[in-house]
Amino acid sequence: MASADRLLLVELCVILAAPPLLAHGANRQLHFPALFVLAGYCLWRLSRAGALRTYVRFDWPACSTALPGILLRSCIAWLAILGLVLWLYPGRLLCLPLNSTLIMAGVAIGYTFISVLPQEFVFRCYAGWRLDSMRVSFLPTMLISAILFGWVHILFGAWLSVGLSFAAGLAFYRTYRNSRSIAAVWVEHSLYGLGVIVLGLDPLFYQGDFFETFVPACAGNG
Repeated sequence: MASADRLLLVELCVILAAPPLLAHGANRQLHFPALFVLAGYCLWRLSRAGALRTYVRFDWPACSTALPGILLRSCIAWLAILGLVLWLYPGRLLCLPLNSTLIMAGVAIGYTFISVLPQEFVFRCYAGWRLDSMRVSFLPTMLISAILFGWVHILFGAWLSVGLSFAAGLAFYRTYRNSRSIAAVWVEHSLYGLGVIVLGLDPLFYQGDFFETFVPACAGNG
């Protein structure tokens, strides 16, 4: 087996094995450190390959061009999230903004930079470069990217989290490829996540004691 093939196998093993391992006990504290290490590795690999400028392009004019479609899909996503909250967690509807708009704003900003952006480096930029280098066409690449993106969300312990993330991953990769701008997909991903935070679907995408500590009114409010 060639060294490049061995490296690809190792990368796949890490992506497949790490989420279940990080889903339990004290390992939950490693979610963000693990994401930062993974994103750093992906950026390093892209840089070494001379692909950083091609695959990590903050093209804001392209983002502006893509914005109408992004906003339309985001509205659809928010309606879907609202329906899921009313079905699964009716007591959490708008809990965070109604109890602390300041904390909600802080969470939203932190989420955009600390969570969303590193994920885009991994699952759109790096995945795109990796699969392009193997001459995989657009549709299979979009599916593989979305499958891997969905799978890592098993660390939250629910297959519904995986399924919803897979569906979002399809939209994210399509936006990334069509716009050729990480800025565009960063905005779209952030808008979807903001819907989760504002409307109250966070139990499917967050594990921890943040709400118990800072917003007790929203703790266990299902």
